[in-house]
Amino acid sequence: MAARRQILVFFQIIVLLMMGGIISACHHKNTDSAGISVDQFTAELKMDGFEVAQGYFQLWRIEDCPESFDVMGTCYFNNPTAPYVMSVLPFWPDEYIDPATKNAFGSTKLGCSTSFRFDPNEAIVIFGFLPPKAVYFGLQSYLFTRKDAYKTDNDTYNFINRIGAKDVFFHTVPGRPAQDRILTFDSLSDSKNNVVIERQSDGSFGQFRYFIITPDRYMDQKIRRILHNLSVADQDIFTEGIPANMRIGLGEDADDFVSGIRYSLPEDGGKEGTPSDIWRNNPPLSILRIRTSQPHPPQPYPAWEDNSPEPRKAVSEADLKDDLNLLVQKVSQAWGQPCIDTAGCSDKARSFIDTQSSPFNLVGPLCDNIGMDCLADTQDATYQFSGGYEFDNGEVYAVIGTLGTATGNASYVSLGVNNFRLRLGAENVDGSKLEGSVKPEWYPGVNNLNKLYIYYFTRNCEDEKVQELTHGFCLSVKDTELVVPPGDKVSLVERDYMAPGTQRGPNSKLTLPSMVLILQKPGQ
Repeated sequence: MAARRQILVFFQIIVLLMMGGIISACHHKNTDSAGISVDQFTAELKMDGFEVAQGYFQLWRIEDCPESFDVMGTCYFNNPTAPYVMSVLPFWPDEYIDPATKNAFGSTKLGCSTSFRFDPNEAIVIFGFLPPKAVYFGLQSYLFTRKDAYKTDNDTYNFINRIGAKDVFFHTVPGRPAQDRILTFDSLSDSKNNVVIERQSDGSFGQFRYFIITPDRYMDQKIRRILHNLSVADQDIFTEGIPANMRIGLGEDADDFVSGIRYSLPEDGGKEGTPSDIWRNNPPLSILRIRTSQPHPPQPYPAWEDNSPEPRKAVSEADLKDDLNLLVQKVSQAWGQPCIDTAGCSDKARSFIDTQSSPFNLVGPLCDNIGMDCLADTQDATYQFSGGYEFDNGEVYAVIGTLGTATGNASYVSLGVNNFRLRLGAENVDGSKLEGSVKPEWYPGVNNLNKLYIYYFTRNCEDEKVQELTHGFCLSVKDTELVVPPGDKVSLVERDYMAPGTQRGPNSKLTLPSMVLILQKPGQ
């Protein structure tokens, strides 16, 4: 009996220690050192009186959509170019655990979650080796859910409701009592992307770097001091300040956050077994959750302004408008389904919608103001979309637009197919596949073809006549569950990333919206 009692007491102690964050089920491997090690950093933090818990990272891929959809009713309209590397953090002992969002990005280890609340006196520190060279790397945190109701007395809500997309951008969190919490997924600040990192530290890919995420300048200063004592150069430390207008705290009514990494188009191609694939699946990064109970005056960060720290720039594409419209006409004629002019055949040619300009305003702070879901926006890209398309009756969709990498407005372009029901970015065509898609011999009389593109989407690009008319620039949209099964509709999304010479996406007011030309498979 005494032995059984000792065993029971032992297990009770283990449970209490885990709940108290002393033993963390989120524990992950230490970082291989060219910078500091986890043990070294943790020892210094604890000597300074900080409480420390360790997290880990996990991928969110298209294959993970069903679990997220079961929990949240959405797959967040992800960019299908690359999976997301999500931060997973242990809960503080006094932190509210919301069962409605705990597995929003897939199952996690016991005592951990991808969504978390912020203690006013805490910081999250991510450090380690950045991935092999690629077109893009970015780290960013987001407001994920908030106790509130979305606002309907504004131009943005009225416009989105009018085009039939209200449920995509304005919704509550499933599973919450009385639907008292909204899903927002809005950016909080400018991301720490490869250009930002290179400008400050003279290098990004493959380098050892440090990122501090905190709502308190005091915590930033204290952690920087400790890093300096460990011989870390200030230029290698990057801080993401959580703005003061967020509802900081660990209670049930506080804001809920997530933090993730996007890593796209690696130079080595990214196939299984390549260095970039190995990095993505097991990033040599460590993540610590750090807080203090030492009394100090709060030092909050100001609310983020959407033009800070660098205004968006772009090369105006206005002089390409006539060429774009003429190309739409030429394509329709080539298919024997003539569209005389874009204004006179709106049933066949539709313009993409610029989501980052009024009245749409898909920019984090503007979404926050009205309780809108910004779908994990970033200032690193422009977003435009057109939706409501089916693939069950021989439809062929020609997307015709300006190519940002040729006009000087993008470092890379992503053209995606979204499953509207699942809110899932299912298929993607990256900008390199759009190059050379229009040639003078195919579309005589159209100028500036080197700055334009055409890409086709249909069920079967292998059809002989379809091959002839698309010149091979065509994506066969599968009828599988995680692409577009029969009966589902799609939206087409174009993203232009990182205007050359800047650390942001282009100014969407200066770029031209793409067009969707609705065609039928020949012979139908």
